[in-house]
Amino acid sequence: MGYKVPDGWPLPHSIGWYRCCMCGMLYGDGDFDQPMLNRYYLHYYGYGRNSTDVSERLTSIADYIINKFAPTVRVVDFGGSGEDGKSIVCERLKSQGYENAHNVNAGEPVLACDILFASHVLEHVYDVNDVMKKITYALAQDGLLIVDGPDSTGLILKWKTPMLDFHAKHIDHFRFIDYLRLMERYGFELVDSTRYLESRSSQTASCLRMYFRRFCTAAASIKHIEANIAERVEKLRSLGDLPVNVWGLADVTWHLLSQVKLNVINYIDNDPAFRGVNYDGKPVLERPLNDEPIVIMAQGQREKLIVNIRKMGVENEIIEI
Repeated sequence: MGYKVPDGWPLPHSIGWYRCCMCGMLYGDGDFDQPMLNRYYLHYYGYGRNSTDVSERLTSIADYIINKFAPTVRVVDFGGSGEDGKSIVCERLKSQGYENAHNVNAGEPVLACDILFASHVLEHVYDVNDVMKKITYALAQDGLLIVDGPDSTGLILKWKTPMLDFHAKHIDHFRFIDYLRLMERYGFELVDSTRYLESRSSQTASCLRMYFRRFCTAAASIKHIEANIAERVEKLRSLGDLPVNVWGLADVTWHLLSQVKLNVINYIDNDPAFRGVNYDGKPVLERPLNDEPIVIMAQGQREKLIVNIRKMGVENEIIEI
């Protein structure tokens, strides 16, 4: 697509639009680079206009930070100054005692921070990987990355005019899945998200706000499971040779029983799937046939299970593991 731009204007005269054959994302490329776009945003675009709609959106994110974090937190508004050169987010935070809140403009070093907020920035970035490397390096290991941006799928479905298709300043056309894939590449996991509509003249633009933390879900899950299972195995071992009934034969029980040898008299489960089934060479019963303690290892249904046991008139001691 060709563009006849004003003389000396730091925007490309043409953009080639590409769809990634690996992920399907739409993006623009051509005879331009990030410094060219930075000059445009700094000297011509003014980082957008602080309209009422924009001010409300940015104030809401400042209030989110105020409600959840102490004034000592380090905050960076990445590329968020308005035509007056000020950041609505930072000004709001500073008015509430958050002195370590700073705005970083295009081409400037990203300051070390605990929270980084990028509002409608990534869709304007030519070198997304370079920007993400800077963000990742600056943000604390357990830091929070908040990203606002257009939802290109929502715009295509709801927008009356093809803004994304002809907008030379929107280089990257992110769908929700594209945001997630980009963040995953740099070790960020989505922890929350919301959709909202932003007014543009007589239309409303479909947008996303996403909250990311830099951690590996798999590693965190492994750590949680290992700690949880180790603690419960020790509790089971403390029972020694005590005769017990095991009630509830779900996955976690199977795993725990593979770690510890108990003196089990009866295995019990009311799930019809266990009717006629043997476990460890013994038939699975619907209620104990003795007065020995009942060991419960279930997780999600534990409270409900205990209530049902008592409703059945079973008075055996219950040992929760």
